[in-house]
Amino acid sequence: MARAQELLPDLVVEEINVVEQVKRGEDLGVTSTPMIRLMQDDTEKFRASSTPTLPQLLTAIARASD
Repeated sequence: MARAQELLPDLVVEEINVVEQVKRGEDLGVTSTPMIRLMQDDTEKFRASSTPTLPQLLTAIARASD
């Protein structure tokens, strides 16, 4: 995620500790960690239940921005 943020400075990242933020995790349907969700205009465009590689993440971002 850090490398993606370096390449895409407008990328907004929200990190949620579901142990400390149980309600937030429940609201988002997070059932395992790590969980990556790519949102655009309040719509989920991509979800991964494991950390994607940088190429996978950049591909998902590119697809979401079409």
